[in-house]
Amino acid sequence: MSVFMVSFRIADRTTVIGSYEERYDSVNTTIQSLTTGRRWSETTSFHLIESDLNSAELATSIDRASLLDHGVDLLVCINLSKKGYKVVGDNRDQDIDAIMAHR
Repeated sequence: MSVFMVSFRIADRTTVIGSYEERYDSVNTTIQSLTTGRRWSETTSFHLIESDLNSAELATSIDRASLLDHGVDLLVCINLSKKGYKVVGDNRDQDIDAIMAHR
């Protein structure tokens, strides 16, 4: 089991996928359902969770089971126990790759 930081940004508009509220709620609910152990989610759009999945599997599972809209929304899963991470969606800042390379 690994510890993950999962953060996301939902665009504040309705898309063909759903409203802001629908997409936001679906991502939160999906993260909760994929948590294997404990979960901490006291701040907005941020979860610390325990999971048996790797970062790519976790991000893909959240993406597939939620209403995340790749055109406008963004999700990042960072494995804090290992060096894995995965970004899904509308990422306009490639600095994450350079930053994560320093771990």
